[in-house]
Amino acid sequence: MNSFQSIIESVGTYLPPNIVTTAEVLEGCVSRVRVPLERLTGIKSRHFAEEKEFAIDLATKAIDDCLKHSRIAKNQFDLLISANISRYDGLNVVGYEPSTAIALKKLMGFDQAIAFDISNACASMWTAVYVADKFIASGAVRNALVVSGEYISHLTRTAQLEIDGYMDSQLASLTLGDAGVAVALCGSQRSGEGFNELDLYTLGAYSRLCIAKPSDKPHGGAVMYTDAVKVTAAIVPHAAAHAVHTLRQSGRHVDDVQHIIPHQTSRMTIRGALDEIAKEFDSDCSAQMIDNLEVRGNTASTTHFLAYRDQIDNGRIRTGDQILFAISGSGQTTGTAIYTCNDLPDRIRAANANQSVDSDAPSNRNGELSSTDDTHDEAASVELAMAVPFRFESIATAYPNKSENTPSTPPDTLAMLCSAAKQCIEQGEIDRSTIELIISVGVYRSEFMTEPALAALLAGDLDINADQPAEDPIKTFAFDLLNGSMGFLNACHLICEMGRAGEIERAMVVASEIENNAAFDGKANLGLTEMASAVILSESDDGETGFHAFHFDHYPEHQDAYHVVANLRNELGKTYLETKIESDWKDRLIPAVGQSVERFLQSQDLSIDDIDWLLPSPMSNDLRTKLGDELGIPVERMIFDADATTDAFTSAVPLAMLASQGHPTTGRHDRLPASGQWGLPASGQWGLIVQLSSGLQVGCALYRF
Repeated sequence: MNSFQSIIESVGTYLPPNIVTTAEVLEGCVSRVRVPLERLTGIKSRHFAEEKEFAIDLATKAIDDCLKHSRIAKNQFDLLISANISRYDGLNVVGYEPSTAIALKKLMGFDQAIAFDISNACASMWTAVYVADKFIASGAVRNALVVSGEYISHLTRTAQLEIDGYMDSQLASLTLGDAGVAVALCGSQRSGEGFNELDLYTLGAYSRLCIAKPSDKPHGGAVMYTDAVKVTAAIVPHAAAHAVHTLRQSGRHVDDVQHIIPHQTSRMTIRGALDEIAKEFDSDCSAQMIDNLEVRGNTASTTHFLAYRDQIDNGRIRTGDQILFAISGSGQTTGTAIYTCNDLPDRIRAANANQSVDSDAPSNRNGELSSTDDTHDEAASVELAMAVPFRFESIATAYPNKSENTPSTPPDTLAMLCSAAKQCIEQGEIDRSTIELIISVGVYRSEFMTEPALAALLAGDLDINADQPAEDPIKTFAFDLLNGSMGFLNACHLICEMGRAGEIERAMVVASEIENNAAFDGKANLGLTEMASAVILSESDDGETGFHAFHFDHYPEHQDAYHVVANLRNELGKTYLETKIESDWKDRLIPAVGQSVERFLQSQDLSIDDIDWLLPSPMSNDLRTKLGDELGIPVERMIFDADATTDAFTSAVPLAMLASQGHPTTGRHDRLPASGQWGLPASGQWGLIVQLSSGLQVGCALYRF
């Protein structure tokens, strides 16, 4: 672990030009809504995207603005995380694969960055910043870019069609606005700047208070159902209590911070939380509060950083100022960050005024040419060996009960996840309160739900530290990580880096997939194994068993070979998937796998001769033979399910690890996947995990049995 403290090196924003008033929003409702929305929320207007402007467009424009003020070149970013809840990248079209981060990586030219999506409702942006901070703290990443393009005004338009009164659960959708935000992060060894405190956790007991999914009405679109009263009752006391706890734990009084930026939902909620904090410190915090709602509205995951940038632009936030960020989001995520501003406010204002500002590092205005030792230390690498490996402590699977499912009633994603997770905990004889992190990597789920995170729902249903007081040191953080079938390896990598950074000792990764098109004749299925899996990873007892290194490559020249979106037009009565998947997409990647594996093993001072076992991505027998020829590994040294007719997708690695342990899979597979003619892996042997995914991506991991 290095001594870097993460700083916000640059921040960029984009606001669409269309401005819509609250009065206009209410006038646009089919049924009259008798509620003084502007007075209750403090929102007079918000920005709406233009007719042909969608989530990915908001993201790219925010990135452009971020790079304009950054000293970091595009090819110096090691990590790219997309954190928008909305993946509305076309009219009534939601992107599923490739992930938004992978699409942005190709579109914007972030050639060196590992890329994946984080989904955690309105806390998504902060969750991604938290993840990036841990990668920087571990030394695996030098520079990271976190971006969110929140095109959510479509929820307002659907609500205008469906809402029928002031108590309607879609009322909150009338407060929304569109915005894009991008944040560049890097490590700093300078004292007195950066994140002094950053802590997030999940209160799963409140996970069902806000749900977003497709509308079931003929007009289609998406809806967000919010129990506003219960959400406020959950947010205000927990967010305020955690802010107070964090301030006191860091030795600060609330008067020590110059600004307080809460999640921008409504003026009543903001003031309620502020009053709770002020009461605890017997202080008046009103002058410190930043209320950015009046002309922005609720912009979901982007609210904090949009407010931060707005207040830099207007001169309120200055270099050296301390900011308290009070974080909240459906799920229910609660958290607090205390941040001391570096010179970014001065740099942005100077750029806005076309002036220069003295700096120790050369300025970069186009994101292309900057190169400094401070921001791009070649000693750092995403392929660093793990100081203490994380091993598979327990693995379990679950399959749908076929007697309860028909084509018109697909498997219940959460039920399968709960079953797999319970088995995993019980088999490992694990105290569930010791699970500090839960990551769900499943892509295709029941009802196409986008909010809250599946991991948060799971934490609530299994009562995993689901309602902890702010001062309790035992907490669990839950969120979703999305990146096609690569998501599982990305999650394992993240867990290992958080372990290296000294943040966690035990974590759970869950995966689940269903066939969303099963009910539609003539609509292609994806060929997935409908199942769920759960694994618990913990620090290795012997310092050897477990993951030792990871490597991820992206081959964008093949990106168009795999494309999946959800069609929300309801032209068939329900949402369904539209696919454009070339049948030979895995075949195209075989030569690329050889290149990726060679680079990876060389970085670890290993050769293919040092690898005892290969755990390949699900593929046909012919492709497996080609892969073996490309790598120089016979099929007899591969661990796979020889009889599988469907793709285990995000559960492929858990199934392979079960096979390596000699355990049969369960459910409708009652056979033992082939573990090679050489028997089972022996203690101390090396396993090479290779995954192929949309993008197209190749991921590798080195695991010692």
